[in-house]
Amino acid sequence: MRRFFEWIVDHPYLTISVILLITLGFLAFIPRLRVDTDFSHYIDKSDPTVAAMERAEDRYGSQELFLVAVENENGIFNKETLEKISAMQEAFEGLRGVDEVTGPLNAQVITGTATTLAVGPAAVGEAVPETPEEMETYRERVMASNTVVDYIVSSDGKAAVISIKLKTDADEVEIAKEVATIVEEYDTPPDRIYIIGLPYMNLVLAESMGKDLKILLPLVILMIVLVLYLGFQTLRGVVLPLLVVSFSVVWSLGLMAIFNAPVTIISFVLPVILMAIGIADGIHILNRYNEEMAKGLLKREAILKTLKEMRGAVVMTSLTTMGGFLALLNSYLIPQRQFGLFTAVGVLVAMILSLVLIPALLAVLRVPRGKLHGKTDGILTRTLSGFERVILSHRRIVLVGSVVLFLAFLAGLPLLKIETSQVEYLGEKNPVMQAIDVMDRRFSGSEQMMVEIDTGRRDGLKDPVVLNKIVALQEFLKEKGVRKTTSLADMVREVNQKFHADDPTYYVIPQDRKLVSQLLLLFTFQGGNLGSMALGDFSAGEVMGLYTMAGSAKQVQLVQEVQAYLDEHFTGAIRAEMVGPAQVQSSLYSRIAKSQITSLGTSILAAGLIVTLLMGSVVAGSISLIPLILTVVISFGVMAYSGTPLNMATLMVSSIAIGIGIDYGIHFISRFRQEVRMGKDEGQALQATIQMTGRGIAYNALALALGFGVLIFSSFKGMSSFGLLIAMAMVISALSAFTVIPAILVTFKPRFLTRIKRAGKGKQVS
Repeated sequence: MRRFFEWIVDHPYLTISVILLITLGFLAFIPRLRVDTDFSHYIDKSDPTVAAMERAEDRYGSQELFLVAVENENGIFNKETLEKISAMQEAFEGLRGVDEVTGPLNAQVITGTATTLAVGPAAVGEAVPETPEEMETYRERVMASNTVVDYIVSSDGKAAVISIKLKTDADEVEIAKEVATIVEEYDTPPDRIYIIGLPYMNLVLAESMGKDLKILLPLVILMIVLVLYLGFQTLRGVVLPLLVVSFSVVWSLGLMAIFNAPVTIISFVLPVILMAIGIADGIHILNRYNEEMAKGLLKREAILKTLKEMRGAVVMTSLTTMGGFLALLNSYLIPQRQFGLFTAVGVLVAMILSLVLIPALLAVLRVPRGKLHGKTDGILTRTLSGFERVILSHRRIVLVGSVVLFLAFLAGLPLLKIETSQVEYLGEKNPVMQAIDVMDRRFSGSEQMMVEIDTGRRDGLKDPVVLNKIVALQEFLKEKGVRKTTSLADMVREVNQKFHADDPTYYVIPQDRKLVSQLLLLFTFQGGNLGSMALGDFSAGEVMGLYTMAGSAKQVQLVQEVQAYLDEHFTGAIRAEMVGPAQVQSSLYSRIAKSQITSLGTSILAAGLIVTLLMGSVVAGSISLIPLILTVVISFGVMAYSGTPLNMATLMVSSIAIGIGIDYGIHFISRFRQEVRMGKDEGQALQATIQMTGRGIAYNALALALGFGVLIFSSFKGMSSFGLLIAMAMVISALSAFTVIPAILVTFKPRFLTRIKRAGKGKQVS
């Protein structure tokens, strides 16, 4: 390797030029990056619950909610509000890609007498009632309809929704923009208008991600510049590491574009995180270079000496960091896997550039006049020396205190919750969640449960026995908290009631199969639309339920209870299967728990194995893992005690904390071992390690804590929690490197510190 590094130092301009050309090449691909905020794309299509939902959509069409809700505390049954609704509905119908628009004026209402049955729009001619008498007649007609109340108009009459059904080839995001523009025009007091649905959610998420980056990226750069200037107090000390991380971000984003990996609500912070992580190698290399220059070495020799002593530890720490991110490949969610992969690639690029670009730039730059920062005085060094005195005097107290701290936070882990709902990631203040709140307060809820009933035979759903089974299922769902259900059985009962002069006693399933067939024929003959309630041949249909968000754990319990009911009551030829979002989210909950355990185990094993192999010592690998395990337990303990759930973002905390946090231990152990092998006693070795390597660890940890800390300003609640927890983990890891690791080393004096034979592969570090 020395010849390679000598070539770089001797041909710096060529090295820099090649790197610049490669960087420009990747930069050219970045405009091709696409954004994907669709939650449905975040789950593996091979999942049985996802496959079942897609099969149902193929049979019945998309049932994705895309609604515009209008709320008025004085009620929506007034001319002004209904005129707004009518105008918006007309505007929505004119949008390209919109298939059908249904609102309170044109909603399907059934009326009838003993001899006639009529199916038509709720308002006569779909027009806004003009007189008070017409308005009252219209209100009574709407509020008497089981198919309208709690679906199109709230039961208290203070809210209504316009349902927009899109064509299969529609540009959802573009339509969402146009809908938002139309809504903005009519969103004036006393009415409040909200948009609900995946197309609008995707639009808001994309806009929020863009706004976040405009704030977070400059903030993280400012934090990095501040830390680098504090650490080196030279322009090169700021610019060189900053160039490395900037190029790393360009290479990573360029590769994402080349491999068509989208920017998601997880990976959009990749530039921020990579900049915070990627400066670590540069800090340690420059710190050691300054130390060697301060000893009086010539520039060329100082660079080569730095690379000789640093390359092993830089590779080791980068590999362990990569291991932490690559452990996310075990995650169930696709965005987490992609984020882990491309961040790991970015870490690899940062390592290569730190070992190639920084030496080339140092070879070109003139040695600055004055004293380089290989100095050992200052507030930081005096603070670090305090750790040294504590370790030497109270090592056992440090170890016992660490065990007590570990057990205290370990006891809180059973309180840890998993939350897969969007509200826990987006936060209550997000406009999407405010709209969902309206659906939960005014209507039957925003969460959907779909159950497909398949009889396996033509006209099977016309069988009164089957319809009564569906009615029983709906009653069970209501008992379990599903606030509103609808099915073909509801339509049959309502038509039967209307056909018998609206007598409530006839809101039942007729026991005569022929009568059921006649009622359905009459309904469809009058222009009635069954939607997804039944296929054209009546062999199968769907039962749809709406309920409010109650947390992932309760949702899982609901799904399990419904599945048990289906298994018990729908046997033989009649098949019942959950095919909606509720089942998918329930599966997501259980798989997230399993993937978290797998990722955590993988990252710990990978980190320990890498350190063991490169240091040539199982003991060294084990010692380096002890503070990491402490950090992970404290981090999860804080989440448990504070009520912060595991969600799409916070799920990644442990794996990333292990991958990054182990770096501090590697640097500390490597330098301490180097000092011991030079013949110093434990006190002298500890002093030299803390004074020299301690500076790099401290500034690295500060950069990471501040870099991840800027994520608290994210508009996404989950990402904000993630940033805060990682920042905390970095501080804990660094403190552990300054306390737990040296306490173990000076107390137990492991043999790998003095054993030379097997240490040839492990390189020392500053």
